[in-house]
Amino acid sequence: MGGLVDLDKALFLWINNGLASRWLDPLFYLWSQLGNAAVSFALVVALALIFKRPAFLKEHLPWLVAAALLGGVVVHWLKDLVGRDRPVEVFSQLVKAGKVHLHLVGAILSRSSFPSGHAQLAFAMATYLSFALPRWWWAFLGIAAGVALSRIYMGVHFPADCLAGAAIGALSALVAWKSREWFLRRRSGKGPVRGCSP
Repeated sequence: MGGLVDLDKALFLWINNGLASRWLDPLFYLWSQLGNAAVSFALVVALALIFKRPAFLKEHLPWLVAAALLGGVVVHWLKDLVGRDRPVEVFSQLVKAGKVHLHLVGAILSRSSFPSGHAQLAFAMATYLSFALPRWWWAFLGIAAGVALSRIYMGVHFPADCLAGAAIGALSALVAWKSREWFLRRRSGKGPVRGCSP
């Protein structure tokens, strides 16, 4: 286990230091906001209305919310259970000694690093939307991957935090999607429910 933790720390520093640029700071900061529930849901609603797809919201928004909430409960439970410190606290002594540099963007966080809530929310949304609009799966998952990467870039999460958050988000979306299929089949007595056309 110690070897994996050391690898996680090394990978964090490689990404956090290697990508660091004042030109990228605002980009990754804004990208990170897509892992915020209020921003993500507002964007989904706005896009559905812009493209005149109110039926999409009626059909899928409750299940998207369910996916986000389910993953969120698991994330908060694991944060309390694991209690992993954030990078700024883990590396504090090395930073003071001048042996390590951290590139920090935005608020400095110190507790409850594992797993990443932003990555969980982003991947819950992206995975569910990939089921609903399979033609655009690459865009949804690419955006979610960017959110996870932004959390490492900003210095608030280790890679393992983001991977765990992504896995929880994807699994919660799968559960929500399968629950939706079961509910609709039971209500209509028909076969499997497919995704929507773009």
